Amino acid sequence: MLLAVVWSMAAHAGPPAGEEWGVFEPMTDEFDGSTLDLRKWYDSNPTWKGRPPTLFHPDCVAVSNGLLHIGALDSGRSASLLGGKRGFSHVCGFVRSRERARFGYFEIRAKLADTTQVSCFWLTQADTDEWSEIDVIEVPAGIEEYASTLRPNVHYFRGPHYKGTLHNHRVSPSEHPLGFNMAEDFHVYGVEWSPTFIRWYCDGKMLREMHNGEYFQPLEMNINIEANDYFGALPEDARLPAVYEVDYVRAWRKKEY
Repeated sequence: MLLAVVWSMAAHAGPPAGEEWGVFEPMTDEFDGSTLDLRKWYDSNPTWKGRPPTLFHPDCVAVSNGLLHIGALDSGRSASLLGGKRGFSHVCGFVRSRERARFGYFEIRAKLADTTQVSCFWLTQADTDEWSEIDVIEVPAGIEEYASTLRPNVHYFRGPHYKGTLHNHRVSPSEHPLGFNMAEDFHVYGVEWSPTFIRWYCDGKMLREMHNGEYFQPLEMNINIEANDYFGALPEDARLPAVYEVDYVRAWRKKEY
């Protein structure tokens, strides 16, 4: 199916023109209903409970008014949801796709949470023999130092010919000033992942390109808020509750993929 591509700033971007793309429905959602489509998505992460001090909880995920709302609660509101789990003081939301994709173009239109924790949009899969990750958004937009800079990244933890660890593995971060605060309005963020390259976009403009030499594993899609010590992105009750708002997520794949 040949799709028309509309390039409009902060509204709709879509996959790069000049190629034949087909919609990949398992990772495409307009969030027009009143509940999360559990045929496509998990309303938490079934394999990762969260990075202390934040626990992922389905009560922090909601769909209304054409938006996916991923929340982060303060310690008081979190207390009744923690269930006595040690090491956790706050809860936040996580949405994960049920299916995986190998190559394609993946896009989100979102307004990031104005909080000290990290709003994320990423692809990953941690299998026994291989574990890789492609990060599109990983931004604590409530921290002024980070609020207007996109930091796309990749992680390769292990594979057939490489054995890294969680804290010692192949990584390739970059920084791209955008000129706007990502928590103030909706913008479109995307990644094109092919057998030979990975390209990152914001509002239809390519920000980064890298050669793909090892990201060949089928990956799942993740949309979430989390704590992240690397950014100093820990929950602060004075900035909570907060919401990461998602207008849509869309995915396309080529026939040959």
